[in-house]
Amino acid sequence: MFKSFAASILFLVVTTNILFSQKTQESNDLDVISYEVQLEPNINTKYIKGKTRINFQIPASENQVHFQCGNLKISNVIGKSLKSYSQQKGVLTIYIHKKRDRLNTVEIEYEGTPAKGLIIQPENNLAYTVFHSNEWMICNFQPHDRASILIELTIPDSLNCVANGDLLFKKQYGNKQLKYFWKQSQETSSYTYGFAIGQFNNSEQMTDKTKLSYYSTNYTNPQLDSIFQYTQDMMNFFEEKSGVKYFQNTYSQILIGNHYQEMSGFAVLRDSYGKLVLKDSTETNLISHELAHQWWGNMITCKNWNHFWLNEGFATYMSAAYNQHRFGENKYQADINSYYKVYQDIKHKGFDKPLVFSNWDSPTKNDKNLVYFKGAYVLHRLRMELGDKTFWKAIKYYSQMYYGKSVTTQIFKDAIERSSQQNLDSFFKKWIN
Repeated sequence: MFKSFAASILFLVVTTNILFSQKTQESNDLDVISYEVQLEPNINTKYIKGKTRINFQIPASENQVHFQCGNLKISNVIGKSLKSYSQQKGVLTIYIHKKRDRLNTVEIEYEGTPAKGLIIQPENNLAYTVFHSNEWMICNFQPHDRASILIELTIPDSLNCVANGDLLFKKQYGNKQLKYFWKQSQETSSYTYGFAIGQFNNSEQMTDKTKLSYYSTNYTNPQLDSIFQYTQDMMNFFEEKSGVKYFQNTYSQILIGNHYQEMSGFAVLRDSYGKLVLKDSTETNLISHELAHQWWGNMITCKNWNHFWLNEGFATYMSAAYNQHRFGENKYQADINSYYKVYQDIKHKGFDKPLVFSNWDSPTKNDKNLVYFKGAYVLHRLRMELGDKTFWKAIKYYSQMYYGKSVTTQIFKDAIERSSQQNLDSFFKKWIN
């Protein structure tokens, strides 16, 4: 059990390419309201051209704003309140007039070859995003800043695509090209934005409230239905444990490439992972992990990366909790034992750290494994500390109270203490801080 599950989820930690040294300039109190992105990815050349329109607010005392732009080359910036702009080391600084409207808008044109964040495989006619949205659009990459997004993708008409939110429409454009228009009205963090492009097989399941879609280039529709057969049950389980209904009309899962990544309304999973699930239908931890992020991560989001365990530790633990619900106690205990083994190996090597990091500028592999596996194990210990009924009541209270908001470890602690009416100072001191 440990060999198959742990190998898969450890691969997730490595291949999300995460993660993400994020020592970037920040704009004080920047609040992006919405993004409108036009993108033309050339799969053959791995080159992209795009335009991002950003509607944002910033305090009247501020006269500049910083956006992350990765390896992209900025070719033009326009805006009513714009004075000038500069680009340096992956940061676009926009200088704005003191006298301006409360809501500001800039349009940024750019092009380039993304260094990461957009994986393009000409040999397979595929393209998909992984985490670093600032490598294919211009954005504020800080997790606490939520915004809605409209994505317009221009792709060959022989391919199809998936992106955030709802597909508004598609239309023919030019010579053998299509424009797809996707819109997500619910505000989420920019790292949850993304898309996948390819010549996919597509199987769909319509529930009372949500359309579940499964995509792949290498699996048949019956195989896709088998691989993702527990998706609806997982969704019901997470809704019950969180006390919050899934918020979108669709949820899509795409077997593609060599990565795992949750995005708002869909997830990409390593193409070969499907073979593992077809061989053993209980090997669904990564499916449930990415789906759990639609609550813990995407909608209840760490305020900054120092508290990243609140995203990844939660999703990892919830995959074990689902296994307990679906496959029984032995499966749950095997998961917990695998988490504990990873954590103990790190601890014995002398690399244990608090789950609240002093910074997340240059995380090591051990650091990443700690937020996933120590984080999940600590939630298991918290459940043992509180008892099942009190623990799940507290998790529901926390999830309902902070759904759609940004959180810190102190916020999480306060919520659990309020719900359980227990003082957890010693527990958090020992296991987290």
